[in-house]
Formats: sequence, structure tokens, C-alpha cells
Amino acid sequence: MLDIYLIRHAESEMNSHNNLVGGRSEGTPLSEKGKYQAALLGKRLSNSGIIFNELYSSTSKRAVETAEIVGTQLNYSLDSIIKFTELSELDQGSWEGKPRIEIYTPEVLAEINKNNWNFTPPNGESQKNVEERMLKWTNENLITRYANNLTVGIFTHGLAVKCLLRGIMDFSPKITYKIILDNTSITRLKYSDNGWHLISLNDTAHLLSEEKNKK
Repeated sequence: MLDIYLIRHAESEMNSHNNLVGGRSEGTPLSEKGKYQAALLGKRLSNSGIIFNELYSSTSKRAVETAEIVGTQLNYSLDSIIKFTELSELDQGSWEGKPRIEIYTPEVLAEINKNNWNFTPPNGESQKNVEERMLKWTNENLITRYANNLTVGIFTHGLAVKCLLRGIMDFSPKITYKIILDNTSITRLKYSDNGWHLISLNDTAHLLSEEKNKK
């Protein structure tokens, strides 16, 4: 059986500028808040006693930094965290870093909403493209070894996780933008002889417990 923890990276500096189109933004580091979120996640996973056989990350700096903060708390060798570009966020192409108000005009939003799965930004990629590469990576790197009873952590990105879920669960592409995935959220899946099962979605208990402690 495969036990997969899909983890969205902690808050990045780009996340704190939500007036700009993000996309891959490969070099964007974590914010101070993001580093704190990642530490809370690492503490939670460490206290839970989960032992990851393998940790993976996209090549984006924010995902790698999240993986390393968590890996340190798990006493996991940081050199053993395997990085893949296939786990990166949707590529917004020429739109990356541009003001949202300039890009997302009523006309563009209407075009996106008409067929969000196939819509492709200039020089970028579509949700369909992201789904295909995420599924291909999962099938080639994990599914072929599910009989080994692996527990795997994957540090990746919000829309990348949503597109993978769409392919796995076969729901309408219109649902992808309606799924909320917060920073450092855990989405857990299991794969066995009975196929895929969704165990949890957008689990941020480590952040919620901290908020309660502050009150």
C-alpha cells in the first residue's frame, strides 16, 4: 500500500503579494510566517510518530525550504530529499509576476471559466498539462512500487495538488478552483489493490491548534 502525504508549501513571499500572478516563481523563498508554519507542520508530524520512507519536493525554492524545515524536525537526511520539476506549480508563462488586475480582465476571466481545464496562459501550461505530468510522475515513481508499503511525503503546490486530485478522483475540472488548499496543508491519499482512496483534504490542524493557543 502507498500512503501519500501531499503537502502544499508554507507561505512564500509571493503569497503575501496576492495582487500579483504567482505561477511557478521558482526562486521565491518562504516568508517569516511561512518558516513558522513549516516548523509547526514539522513538529506535528514528528509528534505523530509518522515515519516517511521517502520525501520528495518540487524544485521551487519555497517547496524545498518547507521540505528542509520539516525534514530537520523529522531527523530525515536533507540530502535524501528528492527534487523533481514535474512537481512544480502551473506555469503562468508571460503572466508570471504581473498585476492580477491587468491580466484578469472580464474578457480573460470569461475565457478561463468557459474551459478552465484547457485554458493556457501565453507561453504557459493548462490545468490539463499539470494533471498529465503529475499523474505521469506518480505512476512512474510511486504506483509501480505500491506493494512495498511506502509512506511518502511530497512537498508541492496548491494547483498542482488539485490537478492531481482531479485526475485521480475523476471529478469535473470546474471543481479545481473551488478546492481550498492552505499553506502547509496535508492532503492524504492511499493506494492499494482497491485503487485510490482520499483520506483527508486541506488538513491544517497544526495551524489551528496554534491559533487556539494564542487566544
